[in-house]
Amino acid sequence: MKKILLVIVLSLFVGVTLYSQDSLSFRQQQSGIVRIAYINRAEILASIPQVQNIDKELAQLEHDYEAEFTKMSKEYDNKVKAYLEKNKQLSEPIKLARQTEITELESRMMTYKKRYKEEIEKQRAKLYAPINELIDEAIRFVCKREQITILFDQAQPLYMSAQCVELTSLVKAELGL
Repeated sequence: MKKILLVIVLSLFVGVTLYSQDSLSFRQQQSGIVRIAYINRAEILASIPQVQNIDKELAQLEHDYEAEFTKMSKEYDNKVKAYLEKNKQLSEPIKLARQTEITELESRMMTYKKRYKEEIEKQRAKLYAPINELIDEAIRFVCKREQITILFDQAQPLYMSAQCVELTSLVKAELGL
């Protein structure tokens, strides 16, 4: 899988290199100079002060949802325990009613957990959107200024030659970090 991804990336790199007519100066296009750079977006994101507040807000939201789920779990456990203790004494219609009640509660719990996970992800996307836009603008600015042809976001590169430019510090400087 990694080899296929590497082949695709290299193919794209060659294609972009051969056919790119975008922001390279005429002299760079004539000489065939391609500037490749990388950033560590996670490092940039972690250095932004607002990220800590967002993470705290998301953690609180998750805590609130988990507290509600814990209440539901206790209710479920109590119903199952009561059913197991008394099921031999109950008539068949009452047993079926209790089993249905337990099954419905299980279903509600699964639906609730799925929905709250989705809601947390929506909130994460909403809260991080302005920060990501700010980072993207800084990245575009630095890449244009440094005349970068291709930029990779790589926290831990497998290999990097000396010609590959690291822009994380320049983007952080552009953001005033």
